[in-house]
Amino acid sequence: MLLPLCFCSVPVTAQTFATLVTFDGTDGAIPSASLAQGNDGDLYGTTLSGGSSGKGTIFKVTPAGALTSVYSFTGGSDGGGAGALVIASDGNFYGTTQYGGVNNHGTVFRLTVPGALTTLHSFTGGADGGAPSSLLQATDGNFYGTTSSATNIVPTIFRLTPRGTLTTLYSFVDATHNGAPGGLIQATDGNFYGTTGGININGTVFRLTSAGRLTTLYSFCSGGSIPFCPDGDEPDALIQGQDGSFYGTTAFGGGGNAGTVFRLTSAGTLTNMYTFSGGSDGLGPGHLIQGRDGNFYGITALGGADNGTIFRLTSGRTLTTLYDFCSQGAFSGCPDGLGQGATLVQAGDGNFYGTTQFGGTARVGTVFGLATTLIPPTTNPSIGAVVNSASFQTGIVPNSWVTIFGTNLASATDDWGSSIINGSLPTSLDGVTVRFGGQAAYVAYISPTQINVLAPAVATGMVEVTVTNSGNTGAAVSVVSQTAQPAFFQWGSYAVATHLDYSLAVKNGAIAGVVTVPAKPGETIILWGTGCGPTSPSAPVGIEVPFGPTYYAASAVTVTVGSAPANGYGAALSPGYAGLYQVAIQIPTSLADGDYQVVATVSGVQSPSSTLIAVQH
Repeated sequence: MLLPLCFCSVPVTAQTFATLVTFDGTDGAIPSASLAQGNDGDLYGTTLSGGSSGKGTIFKVTPAGALTSVYSFTGGSDGGGAGALVIASDGNFYGTTQYGGVNNHGTVFRLTVPGALTTLHSFTGGADGGAPSSLLQATDGNFYGTTSSATNIVPTIFRLTPRGTLTTLYSFVDATHNGAPGGLIQATDGNFYGTTGGININGTVFRLTSAGRLTTLYSFCSGGSIPFCPDGDEPDALIQGQDGSFYGTTAFGGGGNAGTVFRLTSAGTLTNMYTFSGGSDGLGPGHLIQGRDGNFYGITALGGADNGTIFRLTSGRTLTTLYDFCSQGAFSGCPDGLGQGATLVQAGDGNFYGTTQFGGTARVGTVFGLATTLIPPTTNPSIGAVVNSASFQTGIVPNSWVTIFGTNLASATDDWGSSIINGSLPTSLDGVTVRFGGQAAYVAYISPTQINVLAPAVATGMVEVTVTNSGNTGAAVSVVSQTAQPAFFQWGSYAVATHLDYSLAVKNGAIAGVVTVPAKPGETIILWGTGCGPTSPSAPVGIEVPFGPTYYAASAVTVTVGSAPANGYGAALSPGYAGLYQVAIQIPTSLADGDYQVVATVSGVQSPSSTLIAVQH
């Protein structure tokens, strides 16, 4: 028997809500977009107006609510009315302004953390469009964004290089797209996806290739507009969910014309996840995010207690109202803000932060925090050990892999898979940073009890190591930094080794469920390790190893298998990776079948003798 789908809501649950900032106009007014968390753990945002010239600001706020004005726009060549900020791979902020610039049609700008602003492009209102409204940095290192519709100006999608060269990829001049595009996302297939107005301005979802070819995936109100568009009307920006599908909201439509949450496959099949009633569950949902718990979170413009809600929606389509805005009363100006124009983001501490455009004591917007099931660390990170990631021996080597064990090291488990942009390695992951002698390490993996990093280019000697998690820095631990500390990565007791075709050269049975072929006497194999010291030429730090030049170990790497020296054919960093050495050797021909100790020596320092390799004729 088929069971009916549950489009249901549950009552408000107890949450911890705090108004962190109330804008008064001098420090900004009407926050314009979602917050971005910087590498320092603080939150950065923009306002549409206010500040010293009344043309908007860029601000930062700590999770505890300390506000700092970073930049005030003048409305001149630097623009005014800024949109959302993007933290790029170079560590700087990039964003757009809706007006101002040389031609008074808006700009794209770069802002350094100290607050120096550079205008990269001033829109003309011609073929390049005007009033840009969104920006993202794609995997190719370039920036992509959209421009808005205005009188006699055609909305566009553009690409901008970090040096400011703009290319218009698509212009919305046909009748099918008679509304301005919303924000773009880049999906895992490399294409860009977004929403726009469409036939009867009910909205569409589109896909755009990097070459500028646009395909409409879905047109809303396809099932008729009487009495309301059952599939939704006026979609907001998309997100790509953890399952690969696209999710979003519509401001109107559905059975009560109060908006919907939808899922859309890459083939264009739409499923209605939730239809708002306009009552206690809210009306007019805005931009959706997916939390690290897999649930979806968003804000409604109205409904609830009449002034909007914060909600959570499970994959099973159960909606929970987490907070009702204006809970302290409209007559007092809604000191906690109003849902209309509010946005939401989940920070590295697991809590949610957002802005409201209206409300607050001065009625020009707020910054708020909402703690749900994820609570920030109550104690500082504590380091238990700092070791070589392959050998787990104490100590570090510059540009080599290091593992840190401890407690409260992170508030989540994550890796840098989606944080490597154009080959540049991140120095912060979900609010977690690691420093060696004051220099930032490159963070590859975090969890509450373990962090894996690539060490920066620190000097030899005693080095202090610190971990910062969401603004909380633990006590420093001193470790020895040395020129070399060779070690091979292991599967159990066996060295990670491959044949020349990169198939595994390890004892069969060492890896559950995988059939492997051990090394043969006289065969050339590759051992994989770290800690072999500096290279010649010197390898660049902080990026994946480039293809082209070979970065050989500057000091000789010798290897013995058992007590027999192995012919060495070179040790070099592996292209496309970071800190990972390939050591090519020939297995001595004199060896009989069996397990042997494999030991590398660099500059008089030996790898652990407990690492084994299997040899079999």
